[in-house]
Amino acid sequence: MLWDPITRDVPKNAQIVMDLARKAIALRPGIAKNWERLASHLLGIGEYEGAIAVLAEAVCTFRTEPRLHLMLADAYCRAQRLDLAHEIFRQSPAVPTEDRGLSIYRLKVLLKLLVAMEAVKDAAHVATETLALDPTNTNALRVLGEFSRKNGNPEIMLPICQGALKHEPGHTQAYYELALAYAILGRPEEARGLIDVDRFISVAEVATPQGYADAETFEAALASEIGSDPTLKPDPPSKATIGGFQTMDFLPHGRQRAISDLLAQIQLAVTRFATSLTEGLDHPFIKRRPERARLNAWAVVYPGDGRQAAHIHRYGWLSGVYYVSTPKTSCEDLRKGCLVLGAMEEGLNVDPPWGIREISPTAGRLVLFPSYVPHATIPTRSPDRRICIGFDVGPCSA
Repeated sequence: MLWDPITRDVPKNAQIVMDLARKAIALRPGIAKNWERLASHLLGIGEYEGAIAVLAEAVCTFRTEPRLHLMLADAYCRAQRLDLAHEIFRQSPAVPTEDRGLSIYRLKVLLKLLVAMEAVKDAAHVATETLALDPTNTNALRVLGEFSRKNGNPEIMLPICQGALKHEPGHTQAYYELALAYAILGRPEEARGLIDVDRFISVAEVATPQGYADAETFEAALASEIGSDPTLKPDPPSKATIGGFQTMDFLPHGRQRAISDLLAQIQLAVTRFATSLTEGLDHPFIKRRPERARLNAWAVVYPGDGRQAAHIHRYGWLSGVYYVSTPKTSCEDLRKGCLVLGAMEEGLNVDPPWGIREISPTAGRLVLFPSYVPHATIPTRSPDRRICIGFDVGPCSA
């Protein structure tokens, strides 16, 4: 497995790219692509207000360019300024019918906006329209799956998911939605045939990287870097964290040496795991193993009542968690703080036909599992914080 390179100069390089984009705009302000590039970089690093400022100026210059208007609506939506997002989207120029890519992007922005506005029925309609153009659209599959369950007709997801899996075998969201539909429809054997909480699971201890006196020193450095990360925010929107704090994806650099060292260790562990996948080579999970992979990682900090609601990592192939620090477990309840693989979504009165597997959190422990496996956590109920790093491994986009 080859890895998309992670360098300590990512922020510096990102700044250089944005400086070049600004210079391109200054030199040739009449080229829409220059504005798009700068706004895309700002959106990619979470600088939503900066992207809004750039795009607001751009749409005044390019009044008939639909992509810039849609990007501005997207930026407002990400910044939780939904009224403005809706207004900009409503005023955006029509997309040429022959431009399939831009048509899909328009539906993507509209779907995101409708979900944020909790317009469930309209979102389901747009999701259906999206899947007609893009059968493997992850967000549309998720939205339509949730709608089908709330309305008591999960059977509609069977042909949709089966069609998506023909286009892309092992597609994480389609794979999960199909298994969940089988479970709700009382077809447990078919559900278990898709999700197995004992297969493709790895639990291991990570060795302390060189340059640290011992494991405790390494864990203390990680905890310090995570605690000082400026993106650490309570209960980020659209995330599974409840009663906790979560960072955005890490951009490793010199000031986060311990995190960078850990991500290198995780890459080594994932490479060993991927290489070991020889049993059942025709399994969709193995067939979808990326030749060239990217690693996206973030940190989560939980107080005693913090937890993760049941969810999957819909954009990953393989997901995992590394425990930085964990409260001491009580003999009275050894389940406190456990990672629960196979956990069913809240509100569904169905026992998971694939069963569950509980894994105790221990500092230095690394757990790997397929991204389609639903999982949750049990609160620790401890005054001490639990700190962990979650991550996804997926194919490189380029």
